[in-house]
Amino acid sequence: MKRIESAMNRCKKEKNASDARDFKLLLAQIRVMEEKYGEALNVYDELVKEEPRDFRPYLCQGIIYTLMRKREEAEKKFEQFKKLVPKNHPYREYFIDNMFATKFFSDKVDTEKAWSRS
Repeated sequence: MKRIESAMNRCKKEKNASDARDFKLLLAQIRVMEEKYGEALNVYDELVKEEPRDFRPYLCQGIIYTLMRKREEAEKKFEQFKKLVPKNHPYREYFIDNMFATKFFSDKVDTEKAWSRS
């Protein structure tokens, strides 16, 4: 984690905003893997404030809110993502598939929990 933060800071000093942003996205993704969703959301919020037209933080926020079972917030973020992702982006369909897979998985887990309680 310290190496990523160090690289990110070096990019900032060298005024390499694109690479610094990519490291910040990586940092947030690590927070998600550590299940530190609040910290990850804070990083994604910073990224949105820095560049509101970047679709990536919205997709990631939607996934996190889905994992947190906050469907309304997730839908808002997914809608923003869909508005911003370019129609000709080479990975657009992959991103959208990932969004639907996350929703499906969350619904499946909720259904299984409901059945196990019955």
